[in-house]
Amino acid sequence: MHINDLPSEILTDILLRAARANQAEGESFTYGLSQAPLPGERAKLTKYVRGPVATDSLRWDATRAIREVCHEWHQWALEYNFERIFERRWRGAERWADLTMSRRSYQFYEMNQIGPGHAVYRDPFGSLKHTDRLFNAVPTAANHVRRLWFNGFHTAETDKLILSVVASCDALEFLSVPWTVLRRGSVDDWVDLLNVNTGHGKPLHSLELTAQCLPADQAGALEKDATPSPLEHPAVDFSGLKRLKIFGNTLHKPICDEDLTLIARTATNLKILDFTNLSTISVAGMLALVKASSRTLQVLEHSPRSDDGFYHPFPGHIDAHVCTLISHLPQMRDLSMSVPYMCARLFANLEVKWSGECQVRTTDICHCFASTGLHTRMEKLREMFNAARDLIAARRRMGHSLSIEIFFAGCIFEPEKRLVHGDFALAEISSSGQWPASRQSSTKGPYGTSGVYEKEEGSWDAVGEEEWLGAVGRHWISL
Repeated sequence: MHINDLPSEILTDILLRAARANQAEGESFTYGLSQAPLPGERAKLTKYVRGPVATDSLRWDATRAIREVCHEWHQWALEYNFERIFERRWRGAERWADLTMSRRSYQFYEMNQIGPGHAVYRDPFGSLKHTDRLFNAVPTAANHVRRLWFNGFHTAETDKLILSVVASCDALEFLSVPWTVLRRGSVDDWVDLLNVNTGHGKPLHSLELTAQCLPADQAGALEKDATPSPLEHPAVDFSGLKRLKIFGNTLHKPICDEDLTLIARTATNLKILDFTNLSTISVAGMLALVKASSRTLQVLEHSPRSDDGFYHPFPGHIDAHVCTLISHLPQMRDLSMSVPYMCARLFANLEVKWSGECQVRTTDICHCFASTGLHTRMEKLREMFNAARDLIAARRRMGHSLSIEIFFAGCIFEPEKRLVHGDFALAEISSSGQWPASRQSSTKGPYGTSGVYEKEEGSWDAVGEEEWLGAVGRHWISL
């Protein structure tokens, strides 16, 4: 029996195991020479390890022998290699050695004691251009691509190249692109990108938009670009999208609430929504997408911390009770969000599907104002903690594990354990050393381990919930 006559699942597993073994045994580092001399200079060259070989290069090397066996194995190797494409911007000019591009020859290079170096220049967009040429010349290669990830490309030229590459990949499922693609892309570009009702391929499953602050020249070019927003056109349809992530902060034409409102018109089937490390989207903008996909949303990650130094996101104009809205999402199971206010209603629906860790960061309590009395606030907090415990118990009865953490007033509350974590040094001074009567060392701390943003690093203590509320009632701790 010929090996190619085996069932495809078995043959695929054999080839996959061989590729992984080859990758483990192959060259995993690149080498070079330090400070290769310019013409007319004399300098001593030192060999050094340049860095690890990129994952896609390792995969390509690992299937070299497999590709040479037969047509069937060659096709499998192409699918294995082209399934995920990662494009990174090359830094540009550098001095480097006369090092062979074949990593199999590294051992011979190590034996060479004399290696001339030359000042050379690499096109920083060379890899991206090569990928675009390849996919246009060999469409069958592009048909294997399932995921594309682009990093470091923010010019008009590279945005055009990225959109050209994306348009070639009919079977694309996961895409991560710079936000500049949204600012410079046309309606036709985004119709191809989302691939809904185009008659070929399948709709894009996951979209990540990444942002960062740009150098002055690139920022100026972006600000001068007058391309109309493709989101305003009805042909740009996000209904096929299941996951949307917006990551990173920028000052140059950032993604804002207006963009989210336009996306929300058609983004009605999202399962995962993720806003991380940005300050240009308000809570109201986030809620626009939550409402649009209220029937299907399963994961909400809303952690808009950034280097701007803000404590919580700007609320915007919220026209609904956030707690009621979130607690009645029928498919929600994984929740982490920052909201301007919260109350016991967030945990009132015992029929939710929440599981795992639930984190909520808030600045105030619902329906509380500057004139609201301290005892009213304390009662609302008790109601919130009791509702959280009831929900945890209800989920446990259904066989699901749920933990809830509430970040409020510079502290972290664990209702199930009836513990409050925080830095209570000032409260101890205000009480003349009377409080806290009992404390324990906290395993949590300032942001980095706790989620409390912009607090000084230091050790935290944990006290009982009622003991903490007692200190609040005696004005040793301020709400």
